Amino acid sequence: MKQLAKILYSKFLHRFQRILENIPHNSNPSQTKITEDEDFLDHSTAQPKKQIPFKVTFKKDVPKSILGYRQPLRKPQQFKKASLFPDGKTNIAALSLILHGVADVLSQKMNLSWKTGISRTFSYEKEVEGTKEKIFYYVTDNPENPQPETLAEETALVVIDQFDPRACAIHLIYCALVANLEKPWEGNFAIDDKQLLEYTGLVKRRDLCKHEKLSILYQLLRQPAQILACIAWPKRGKVGDFTVADLKIWDVSIIRDFKTDKAGNSKLVGLKVIGQPGAWTKYFLNKSNYYSNTGIITKKTVQKLFSIGKQNAGAARMLVWLTFQIQPGYQNCVMGKTLMEIAYGADKLLTVEQDNQLRRQIADDFETDLKVVKEAGWQVDLETEAAWLISSNCTKRPIGYWNELLNTKWHFHVPAEVQECLMNSSQPSKDNIQHNSYVQPPTGNVIREARKTKGWSRAFFASTMGKSISWVDAVETDTRKVSQKDMPKLLNILELHLIS
Repeated sequence: MKQLAKILYSKFLHRFQRILENIPHNSNPSQTKITEDEDFLDHSTAQPKKQIPFKVTFKKDVPKSILGYRQPLRKPQQFKKASLFPDGKTNIAALSLILHGVADVLSQKMNLSWKTGISRTFSYEKEVEGTKEKIFYYVTDNPENPQPETLAEETALVVIDQFDPRACAIHLIYCALVANLEKPWEGNFAIDDKQLLEYTGLVKRRDLCKHEKLSILYQLLRQPAQILACIAWPKRGKVGDFTVADLKIWDVSIIRDFKTDKAGNSKLVGLKVIGQPGAWTKYFLNKSNYYSNTGIITKKTVQKLFSIGKQNAGAARMLVWLTFQIQPGYQNCVMGKTLMEIAYGADKLLTVEQDNQLRRQIADDFETDLKVVKEAGWQVDLETEAAWLISSNCTKRPIGYWNELLNTKWHFHVPAEVQECLMNSSQPSKDNIQHNSYVQPPTGNVIREARKTKGWSRAFFASTMGKSISWVDAVETDTRKVSQKDMPKLLNILELHLIS
């Protein structure tokens, strides 16, 4: 009997050990638990929704594989740093008339109709369509000043001559940054050199050192802020008339980091822009009052505009005009004469009437610039007959080609990326936060870095979230988790996006 008892005990012990091998190890058996919520098994800081006490039930016919079953681990949710182009292609941008004028000044320069006023200030007047009102643009050489001085003609001409069409790409970046602020008239935006090098495409330039790249950026970052405006807006529909006395369109501060090399030369190694839009945003980017003038820009257009700004000024001007003027879903028909006036200026077109060689040169430039526009993603269709313009063969221009060129009609369509973005925005996105699903909050370090990237203080971030500074401290030190109720707002204002 003793021998039989030993045999039975040995078999029972062996079977029990095999069962235990399939049970998750825990250093304290009394605390061992399982859960039906997969988030509990995630190696993150998320708290479990439900917990069920662990029980082992012995059943003769239960296979060992079932006893050892664990639900598969879910990949931890991750957050990437805020990006100007969250989908890698497009973003919403402020494209109102007031900002279109800034882009005109930067790209058209002296092709615009500048005038000297009674007070000797030099200004460009842009008409408000359908009214007698105008927006007056001025230039300054001290944009950092809280109240910059508008320049007289002689000094203003020097500043205007230094404007670079590539600054229009910087201007579009500012337009995108401000459009993504919840209340632009109260907030500010921040962007660093790493982001700027990527968005402009300068990061791909192997012929330039970092100091040279950042020096180029520094000069261009200031130029949109050198353009001031006075807005006297007429009454339109239910919206009353208003005047914006604040002349600043962009108020930017550029923080530069320098490092001394072995030869004692000071090198620019980093920069950061902290920007605040002017009072115009209260009227042109206010969804509850007045207007909300926004559109969509593409990364390809911004990079193309930056890369060809110096070499192909005509193509750059066309890209700027198309970005602000062409609307999705409309028959956007443009006459050849209008397009060439945008690219080369009305005065130059008048001059070529008496110069055959200059006509041939402009015709060559026009064909080249249209190809550049297409490379940037814009779709261009020729409505009227001019086979030599679209032929892949080297077709000679016919007699009277110049008049034919002036009278052609072109249809422009927004890039395919914009159409895709519009289609996706009308459908539920996989990145949208669903109220009935649990989203793991970002870590405190991620939240802190995103806040600093925007240049926000803890107090400003707290007021934007409608919370206290102590709440911000608790969240950023991981002593408190962001609630599911606050998650959509936090992800939106910090521009954090789930990596799927």
